[in-house]
Parts: sequence; structure tokens; C-alpha cells
Amino acid sequence: MLPVKYPLAFIVSAPGKVILHGEHSVVHGKTALAASLNIRTNITVKEGDSVDGKIILDLPNLDTKHAYTVLELNEIFLSNPPPLLKGSQCDFNLYNPELINTSKFIETLREYVLKSEKLQQLPFPQECALVAFLALYTGIFCSVNIQIQPFFIGVVSDLTLGSGCGSSASFSVCLAAAFIHYIRSKISLNSITHGNISKNGYKDMEMEIIDLTVFSAKEKELISRWALIGEKIMHGNPSGLDNATCTFGSVVKFRKGKEGQGAVLEHLSGTAKLKILLVDSGVRRDTARMLAKVSERLKCYPQVVQSTLDAMDGIAIAAAEILMLLGELDTEIGDTLKQQNSLHAKLEELVDMNQAFLNVLGVSHPSLDRICRTVSKCGFHAKLTGAGGGGYAFILLPPCSSQQTKVQQMKEQLERNGFVCTETELGSAGITVSNLI
Repeated sequence: MLPVKYPLAFIVSAPGKVILHGEHSVVHGKTALAASLNIRTNITVKEGDSVDGKIILDLPNLDTKHAYTVLELNEIFLSNPPPLLKGSQCDFNLYNPELINTSKFIETLREYVLKSEKLQQLPFPQECALVAFLALYTGIFCSVNIQIQPFFIGVVSDLTLGSGCGSSASFSVCLAAAFIHYIRSKISLNSITHGNISKNGYKDMEMEIIDLTVFSAKEKELISRWALIGEKIMHGNPSGLDNATCTFGSVVKFRKGKEGQGAVLEHLSGTAKLKILLVDSGVRRDTARMLAKVSERLKCYPQVVQSTLDAMDGIAIAAAEILMLLGELDTEIGDTLKQQNSLHAKLEELVDMNQAFLNVLGVSHPSLDRICRTVSKCGFHAKLTGAGGGGYAFILLPPCSSQQTKVQQMKEQLERNGFVCTETELGSAGITVSNLI
């Protein structure tokens, strides 16, 4: 393990995500299929020798910069554990975020953020970002026996806010990873690689640190679990799919766990590398409102909506199987090229079917429908991704280069209609860390 140098300085980076199939149905216990995008959020953490002991949070994408003193955060947030669903302080530590009463915790933090005179008129995205920062700072640091130094934390993202491509999940994953890496680094710096690292009064815990240049599978799981709290701040009742995909990367098959059980998460290694065209509808969407809309429609028309959700479950499972089959093909062999085209055509059919079901759920938007119509006229296939009501659609691009002219013509048509297009590949790396010193 490389030695840690003081002051600490590092960058964590997490990808965005695209839901291929299963948006909304995943919230109701069905299978979803998602993939990481090669469009990322980066958080830079640099310790300093601030004479006034400030922690500075810089969010240029949100045009927000805010400072807290270490003393303020220690006295208000780190002197006691967050509100818990059950048990007491001696039952809580870094490894069990699920014990936190998130609704009560979030409410308390929102009140704290908004009580400042300067923040009374804070827009909702900025409010959520500050609450998420405080929630993860408090939850992750409160039980760990380390000394927190003043630091600068800067967040820069290439993901469009509110687009359905995981901007909030990528942000939450980066925050959780940054704080956990800070703990790892401090423990390594102080040579406390074995033994209890919890403060007095908290449940004992050890943290084994093997390599500070990567996150282990166990550490990624912990990052994802903490990031889910950030997602709850943004979206109310998320499935956990977005934070899992942004943490682990690649293609993920996901099913929400039942009450008291963890999610069923399967990383599909060896799937085909697909290219997609992301198309920004230009309409900001409200995930919480879309989730509530589907829940209300399920309540009003249970048989119709439940059948729709079941069908969407089948689509996600079928698409995962096709992606695995595509990954096994050797495209240099003539016969397999025919197989590849045949399997790709099936993926396109599933895209069309899923978009139809999302319309049944009432989560599309006129701009998204216009994108799908334009794409269909050009001979391609598109669907919304994420909560809907705006945000992005994605277009499955053909594997063969012979159709590049048609792809370019379609892209130009979309851009003439005022839509912004971004071509990207699915399955990029999950959370990463780079030490700067």
C-alpha cells in the first residue's frame, strides 16, 4: 500500500447511468437493466491550513458555494448519532446506514439549511445538494474516531442536472466515496490499520485497508448504501438502482429487495459494448412527481398497471439475456454477424415495446414523443430513460459502420428540431479514486 501524504488531496469520480429497461417498474419490485455512461462527476478534496477552520463546498454546476466551520459541524452534527429507526448509539457505526431514520434525519437537515437568512430563497436543487452533503458528512463521520481537518471540496459534473442520466446518484456516490476515502486515508496516515476505529459509545468496527488507489468490492457496496441516503433526499423513494450502477459501473441487472432485505444486484460481465445516442429533450423533469404519478395510477387501475409492470419486468429480463448473447459472439465470423444483427433487431423491438408501456404509465412527454417519432421515421428506435416527464431519450445505435450516414442524418434532423445529442458507449468504470499527492 502506498504511503499517505499530508495534507490529503484526491479526486473521486463516478459515472452517470442510463436505464435501458425497467424505469418505474423497478420501484414496484420488478427487474431493471441499467448501464453506466462514460459521462462523469468528479469531486476534488484538498485539505488546507485554513486559519478559520472552514470546510468549503463548491458546486459550480449549481452556481453555489458554501462554507461551514469544522467546529460548527462537530458541535451540531457529530456530537450525536443521526436519528435511528431502532436501537441506540451503541448499535450504530459506519457499516449500518440502514439504521438511520432517513425521513426524520432529512427533515432536520432541511430545517438547518433553510434557517440561514442567506439561504431562505434557495432553489430546490441547491437545497438538496447541501442537505445531501450534511447528511453524508454527518452519517459517515459521526461514529469514526478521526480528526477532521479543514478542507475544500469541489464538485464538477458533465451530466445535465435533472435529465434522467444519474446526475444526483453520481453526485451522492462521489460524496460518499470522498468521505469514506478520507477515513481510509486518515487511518492509514495514523497507522491504525487494525483495531476498533469507532468513537466511545458507538458499536465497535474495524476497517481493513489494502489499497488506497482503488475501492474494494466491499467498500463499493458500503459507498452505494450511503449514496442511497443522498438519493432519498433528491427523489423521495428511489429503488437503489441509480446509486448501484454509478458505484459499480458496467451493466447492472437489479431488483429491489423486499422489506428488511437487500437488493438483488447482478453485474453482467461480458455483455456487448453498445453505443447509444443520448438526446436531451430540453425539459427538466421531477422524479418524485413522476414516481407519485405512477403510484397513483396503480392505485386507480391496479389490474391494468400491474400487468404493465409485469410486462416491463419481462422486457428487462429478455434484454439482459440478449446482451449476454451478443457479448459471446465473435463478430469476425460471417455467420455470427447475421446473429448479431438478428439479436440487435430484437433489442430494438424491446426498446419500442418499453416506450409504449411507459406511455401507458403516463410518464412520457410531448418532447420525448417527438424525439421517438423523428427517430422512427429515420429507421431507428428510441425510448425515454429515467423518470420521464422530460429529461433524456436514448437511441440504440446499429453495430455496423455501414449505417453511419443514416445515423448522422438522424442526428442532424434531431438537432434541427432543437434537441442536443451526445453519442456515448455503455459500461464505463464505476467509482474511482486518484490521490493527488
